[in-house]
Amino acid sequence: MIESWNEYKFFEDELRKFVENVDASPKIKNALKYIVEAGGKRVRPLIVLITGKMFGSDLNKLLNLAFAVEFIHTASLIHDDIIDRAERRRSRITLHKKYNLPLALLLGDWLISKSVELTSIYGEEIIGEFARAGMRMCEGEILDVYSKAEKINEKEYFECIEKKTAALFAYSAKNSCYIACKNKDYADKMFEYGLNLGLAYQIVDDLLEYTNTLKDKVAGEESRTILHIYEENFGKKDAIKKVLEIIEKHSKVSKRALSGFKDSEERRKLEYVVDFMTFELLKRSLPELFE
Repeated sequence: MIESWNEYKFFEDELRKFVENVDASPKIKNALKYIVEAGGKRVRPLIVLITGKMFGSDLNKLLNLAFAVEFIHTASLIHDDIIDRAERRRSRITLHKKYNLPLALLLGDWLISKSVELTSIYGEEIIGEFARAGMRMCEGEILDVYSKAEKINEKEYFECIEKKTAALFAYSAKNSCYIACKNKDYADKMFEYGLNLGLAYQIVDDLLEYTNTLKDKVAGEESRTILHIYEENFGKKDAIKKVLEIIEKHSKVSKRALSGFKDSEERRKLEYVVDFMTFELLKRSLPELFE
């Protein structure tokens, strides 16, 4: 459904043009093309574009921010795959296996650098927020890497996913809103929307991995997640039940953050993104949980 949205088509067209015209060495350009052609949900740039539109902005004004959040997210996936010794992602050979480890590492670095350059048109405050979001993502990934060896607890797990995943969702929504309308109260509400969406989505992703449902991703390392923590305390069946309740809670909080804004096509799309990234995804992948 989201693939039919104008914002999705706009971003995909502009992303293709970017890759075709980017000023970079052939090796970087070829690797970038490979990773972009793997596709993806493009949810973070979609949130940027739809949020900006909801608050009166033109899509072109937010395009640099949309590119920036997609590129730093892509860089994090490249680096994650290296850390996890992953063989496949999105049903394709991972970048470091397709090419080699140095090129994958350096493309990730190039994407992060490009992301910062892209945000520079919005001024120092937006660049600073973007840099802090990137640092939080790194801190979350460090917690994730050591999650098994140090046997993280429930509190540490939620700190991990807030930083690793939810921070970029929150940044995308908040700063798109602020660029569009310069209203800090509205921006704070959009931060709440993005943060809770990111938390809910990461728990969904962890549930899919826990149940061995992710067929398009093959990794050599598995993190310790809330499912493992709850299974130790309550058993597998109750662990899944408790996790579904947490996903529902964060989904509701995310949607509630939008409730103060007037009804519009954009608001309805943002509400649908919550469903799309949580219970619709689960019902497609694990229908037996809802029978």
